[in-house]
Amino acid sequence: MINFEKYGIFSVTPTPNERQLAHYRMGKKAFFHFGVNTFTDVEWGNGEESEKSFAPTELNIDQWISSIKDAGFSLAIITAKHHDGFCLWPSKFTEHSIKNSPYKDRKGDIIREFTDSCRKYGIKAGVYISPWDRNAPTWGKEEYSFYYADQLRELLTEYGELHEVWWDGAGSTETVYHWDLWAKIVRECQPKACIFGSMGATPFVDLRWVGNEKGYAGEKHYATIHADALGVEARTELNEGDISGDRYIPSETDVSIRPGWFYHSDQDDQVKTPAHISKIWFESIGRNSMMLLNFPPDRRGLLPETDVKNALLSHQAITKMLSKDYMEGACLSADQTLHADLCVKNLALTDEDSVWAATEKEAYIDIFLDGTKKINVFCVSEAIEVGERIKGYRLESIENGKTKILYEGSSVGFYRAIPISEDKYTHLCFTITDAVAPAVLRKIGLHFFEDDAESEKLNSVQTKVPIVAVTYEDGGNTAIISFGGIYPFRLVSFHPSSKTPYRISVFNGQSYDVVANGIADPVYDRIRLNNVQDGAYQIKIETECGFADEEEFGIFLK
Repeated sequence: MINFEKYGIFSVTPTPNERQLAHYRMGKKAFFHFGVNTFTDVEWGNGEESEKSFAPTELNIDQWISSIKDAGFSLAIITAKHHDGFCLWPSKFTEHSIKNSPYKDRKGDIIREFTDSCRKYGIKAGVYISPWDRNAPTWGKEEYSFYYADQLRELLTEYGELHEVWWDGAGSTETVYHWDLWAKIVRECQPKACIFGSMGATPFVDLRWVGNEKGYAGEKHYATIHADALGVEARTELNEGDISGDRYIPSETDVSIRPGWFYHSDQDDQVKTPAHISKIWFESIGRNSMMLLNFPPDRRGLLPETDVKNALLSHQAITKMLSKDYMEGACLSADQTLHADLCVKNLALTDEDSVWAATEKEAYIDIFLDGTKKINVFCVSEAIEVGERIKGYRLESIENGKTKILYEGSSVGFYRAIPISEDKYTHLCFTITDAVAPAVLRKIGLHFFEDDAESEKLNSVQTKVPIVAVTYEDGGNTAIISFGGIYPFRLVSFHPSSKTPYRISVFNGQSYDVVANGIADPVYDRIRLNNVQDGAYQIKIETECGFADEEEFGIFLK
């Protein structure tokens, strides 16, 4: 470890703890959404599902874990308990668990199989345990916090070392939890585990939500953030962070390889392509975040072949890119250096204990390549142990006396991988234009990413959103339309029984946000929203007269 203080370098913004540093170094993380929802074909269960519905026929968790191992993932998280309250372990505190399912004649324990498999393949394990429990009769009452604490302690003491505890925010606005008690249990039982969460859990969390479930961090993206933004889940700041924030809480970019988080057979032809998965890598890990990619096991208890293959192909493409660094053989010079031990040549090394430190807030580095090289990716890393410092920078090419700006940005953080114009370069210049303190950089990398024909599919999205369920409230005047996954849409059509006031709201995971209202034409109407909606599983249409025909509901992107 570098003794930064020896060189007069002191932290100037909030800095990561050891757990957060370890998670940044993990790279990719995998999510597994598996439970009764897999067999009832819904995204959010209501807690009334029969335990007998959980009946995988060919469950093989080694297949899950070996597959993600091959695809470059380092940590795996399983939905030990989702909002329906069904426990994938034989909890002593509820009957709504695997102990009452037909799996292994009521003697099964998915969490045991999962953690054993993770250890077998050298993958770190984590658990998602939803605070919202739609089955527990005490949910919403104070005693529920103690019930949850008992279940949490079960998970954290009976399955060996865990490295992440994931607290979903859904339901958290409707009741009060004893977050302090729960966090104390995590810290006592699993001191190496990062806590993911927001809202009431904010004082205790190590990791935050990125603000969407589409797979991208902001082009500007700091780990530093204002704690208040997590408390209310302010999505813009969650997605961008704020270098002037009062907490260091890096984000996880959680996204599913399919539209839904749980498996649905009608989404077998909607698996993200290798090119799309690589795009997510660039827009999560490549933007100072962490990548958390969900793989929904099917009703057999296996990962579908296409999901496994596409993740592997993306990993191979990224690995190939990183295997060749054109900084090798390059000549570097800087306009300033704090100390000879911290010279600019260190930026071409792979040793984490080698850094370059500037003396001023503005500085530049010239990179003269060993000949002409075809490059389309520029990578840069700060030594975040002393804080995120950079607020502005640009990358330029200098060829034949002509300077061309290739990229201008703000945040760097633990790691940035920036796509630039594909070209042959001999001389690049990296200029820091603004910083809260003189920069301390760990690495610069230059690579070539081989795109493929599949990249053109990234813009090919389903125009019509599939509707998996329609339920009615308010005597039939209100329709709740569920998609079975997250799809972008902007056009809503419905068939009111007569001319009526209407209101359309999208579900954001906790509550409904109104996105349109007005007067609907009799018999049929098509409502174009002001903006594309890209983060909802379902919408609600409220009227005064009801609907003439369920078949006329339609949700479209265009």
